[in-house]
Amino acid sequence: MIAIAAALAQIIVILIHRRRAAPTATRTTPWPYMAAALAACAGGWLVIGLPAIVWGDLFLALMCGVLLGSEAARAAKELSGRTWAGWATACTGGAASATWLLDSPLPFTTAFSG
Repeated sequence: MIAIAAALAQIIVILIHRRRAAPTATRTTPWPYMAAALAACAGGWLVIGLPAIVWGDLFLALMCGVLLGSEAARAAKELSGRTWAGWATACTGGAASATWLLDSPLPFTTAFSG
């Protein structure tokens, strides 16, 4: 649930930025934000208890955390005009995407089987 909410928020920020950006604006790859999002994703994986990694879930976590997170970070920085907004968005999105690897919808809960 956390990863879904973070992904939706990132998509909204990206769409707002794309709507407001000049059509002739150059687009560069935000490599520093990608590295920060990847590190935050690894940190989030450690914090939530090192869940087992399934390749399909890992792909989803990396797509949402690193790619979407870095693009949303660049958009947040350009929309707000503050560099810390970009770094905070990259780290928050990366850490939240680690919850795709969980069996339960929320971290720090145990899944009960009935």
